[in-house]
Amino acid sequence: MTTFNPQEFWQYAYSNFLDNRNRAALGEYIVAKAVGVSRSPESSWESFDILSPEGIKIEVKTAGLVQIWKQKKPSVPSYDIKRKSGWSGKTSEYDGIITRQADVYVFCLHHEKDPATCNPLSSDAWSFYVVATNDIEQKLGPQKSVRISTIEDILGCRPVSYDELRSKIIEVGSGTIKT
Repeated sequence: MTTFNPQEFWQYAYSNFLDNRNRAALGEYIVAKAVGVSRSPESSWESFDILSPEGIKIEVKTAGLVQIWKQKKPSVPSYDIKRKSGWSGKTSEYDGIITRQADVYVFCLHHEKDPATCNPLSSDAWSFYVVATNDIEQKLGPQKSVRISTIEDILGCRPVSYDELRSKIIEVGSGTIKT
């Protein structure tokens, strides 16, 4: 029998933070750290990504200008905001309600442009847009995706730094908590 080394597996599968799937997990981790959540969610299938200590349900969406493949120019970030049926790890069932399940969305943008020098593990490499789900519903309705230009121009949101992220999530989310 062969037993595989978890550290080697991590290095093989997850050490490139420019890979979209890894950047997504990194974005969730960064937001979780900002709000004081240190434990990974029980399931990646839950209807939102993070539950803050204040009870705010947070959906984290992550994109970056740099990709792991060769690019002629930086990517134009786009984020999925599609309404979906919620999943509960406790019941192992979908709730059948098609909606945006979280109280707030945090759109994380890894804004560095040079793949040779970028460092996704630096908080300075990120910008964060915190938007109340109610604002997305009212201003964008059934729209399925959103770009930074829409987040800024239509939703009226400006980016915040990592140091401002927690207070912005509390400010935006405190009046929107869904039960």
